[in-house]
Amino acid sequence: MANLKLIIYRTKQKENGECNVYIQIIHHAKTAWIKTDIFVLPENFRDTKILGGKNGDRNAQIKNIRLSEIITQYERILLDNAAKIETLDAMAIKTFLINGPSICITDFCKFTELRLSELKKSNNKGTFVPLTNMLRLVRDFHMKPTLNFSEITPRFLEQFAAYYLKKGHKINSIAVYMRYIRSMFNDAIDEYNVNIGDPKILNYPFRKFKIETEATQNRNLPIETIKAIRHFKIISKREEITKDIFVLQMFLFGINIKDLFYLKKENIVDNRLQFSRFKTSRFYNIKIEPEAASLIEKYKGEKYLLWFADNNNKERRGKSIPHSRTIDMQYSNETAFNKMLNVQLKTIEKRLELKLPSPLTTYFARHSFATIMREIGISKDDISLCLGHINPEQNLRTSGIYIKEDFLRMDVANRKLIDFIIKE
Repeated sequence: MANLKLIIYRTKQKENGECNVYIQIIHHAKTAWIKTDIFVLPENFRDTKILGGKNGDRNAQIKNIRLSEIITQYERILLDNAAKIETLDAMAIKTFLINGPSICITDFCKFTELRLSELKKSNNKGTFVPLTNMLRLVRDFHMKPTLNFSEITPRFLEQFAAYYLKKGHKINSIAVYMRYIRSMFNDAIDEYNVNIGDPKILNYPFRKFKIETEATQNRNLPIETIKAIRHFKIISKREEITKDIFVLQMFLFGINIKDLFYLKKENIVDNRLQFSRFKTSRFYNIKIEPEAASLIEKYKGEKYLLWFADNNNKERRGKSIPHSRTIDMQYSNETAFNKMLNVQLKTIEKRLELKLPSPLTTYFARHSFATIMREIGISKDDISLCLGHINPEQNLRTSGIYIKEDFLRMDVANRKLIDFIIKE
């Protein structure tokens, strides 16, 4: 938070020898000053106070009260707008305090930083991570300390896209960055252009610039391939783990590896796996069928649902635990775990002589889960429920009780899928 302090400049005196009292603003090693209407002789100012008494300033008490009121007013503004203040430099804070909290942040990067601080407080990781990545890429491309909204033109966006295409980023990845840039424009316009006669954000490049996307590669596996993976004859421990985790994904709604990796024992409530997805914060409530339960039991962890995560980086933080695993095949994070799985899946793909449009990875489980459900007659609405595209907890009875039938529909759909997979 910015620091405020009362000071005088002894070299800047009026004819009568008095100096103006300033409020000094210090923030991120930068300084700015706000001039007050209070004057004092240098010998009567000490340690941010005006001295009174027989030899001091005869109006010392009144002046000190006035300065205290100003400081208190400014500190209250800083406290009430802490997140926004953190994104400003000292000069911007000066303007903010003088003009009031309605100041408009027209710097794109600073506005985005403000949104990020708000997301961090609300623990919205699903948006925080990709928005952070977008801001980093914009700064790497722009390479200047400031970037006004008005500088982001259709031409700017075209060059941004071309720059990262050349660096090897996928078209759809760039489309995600563009959507987050657009969302910052929309947020700024909603916040600052309330007065139609005095808009602050004057341009909107997305009226002319169209975000390009391309069709994603097919990652659906036919049921015969799923069964072949399930019955795959393993020759190593890693292959066994990989096969089991891939099947477990299928039995748990195509669960993402990051979500699976960080699940803890307390996520199981009344034989149901309850958690919020990292990417979207969407709540899941999955009945643990016997087939899934046996795999969870096989790899049961001490603190985490599966022992692969028991010695991850979060557990090592602040502890003198060496990087080496306490037992074989524990991983520092979900990325390391997923990398191992994908390496083994490539081996499985090769030995099964699968002819896939792209290398077999854990992502195939989620895509295949939805496709096979559709093949066995599960409705699109129920598939959306299982994938978390529809949130059952948003469907309320008039009495305000959550509709439990939605979870039952998901249970029935998942049981049908598991029966179809294990059917010989």
